[in-house]
Amino acid sequence: MSLADHKVVFFDILVKSALPVTLQLIAGAFVGACLIGLIGGIIRGLKVPVLSQILGVYVQICRGVPDMLVLLFLYAVMTRGSTYSIAVLGISLIQGAYIMEIIKGGILSVDKGQWEAAKTLSLPIHTTLFRIVIPQVMLIALPALIGQLVLLIKGTSVASTIGCMEMTKRAMIAMSGFSNALVVYGYVLIIFFIMCHALTVLGKKLEKYVVERIIGDRYERE
Repeated sequence: MSLADHKVVFFDILVKSALPVTLQLIAGAFVGACLIGLIGGIIRGLKVPVLSQILGVYVQICRGVPDMLVLLFLYAVMTRGSTYSIAVLGISLIQGAYIMEIIKGGILSVDKGQWEAAKTLSLPIHTTLFRIVIPQVMLIALPALIGQLVLLIKGTSVASTIGCMEMTKRAMIAMSGFSNALVVYGYVLIIFFIMCHALTVLGKKLEKYVVERIIGDRYERE
């Protein structure tokens, strides 16, 4: 491949055409997954009868079924909607199940004494949740959420199976014109690595920040 071919593959096809779609897919799926995870995690953390059990089954299904099959199933049954919207929905449902368990674990980790204190003060349940419990949960769960976002970014590649024009699909199409898998898929690998590595570094910094907030000066001494 010539230098011009490298420019076409990396900048014109992947960075200019495919990366914006991939970033939109990541943003849309992460927002959807966070909404599902927050609502479901609260229900699971509070152990709401029936709903908690139903969501438990949903989590087990998402954990036990390959992501690709979830997208293919949605693509087969949904008669309306673009491949992008189907991919956002599918990835949101998959990742939402994992975020749900993160939020649930955070809620269960909050000391029971805080719930009892809020009850003694006759605080409404929504005030207790969103003014006392959830801020603590988000502080604890933030590093784990960053890690889940990294998994979500890597998981967007399965959207290529239903024709969503993200980076992996664009690379597959580019192969017909350049026929150099090492270069074409190598560039995709580099772009994904940069995004995921940057978030991993951010996640480590956030984890350090959270630990410092929780145990204070003892962290520096240790």
